Amino acid sequence: SDTEFWDKMQAEWEEMARRNWISENQEAPGQVTISTIEKGYYFHTENPFKDWPGAFEEGLKKMKEGDLPVTILYLE
Repeated sequence: SDTEFWDKMQAEWEEMARRNWISENQEAPGQVTISTIEKGYYFHTENPFKDWPGAFEEGLKKMKEGDLPVTILYLE
């Protein structure tokens, strides 16, 4: 179900943060810098997959391949 899918994505995101795989000091082109005080999820402002046909299906495919950053972009 959709709830199980998003719960799994949240758990994976939290695990990455726990292991410091996500660092607020790392900057990539197109990313917005967020202060440590702000909470929540922020969509990428320059998502190359924004109008991609079949983006949800591609996101699921990338998730199965283990490519979480690209998965997130497709699902946005």
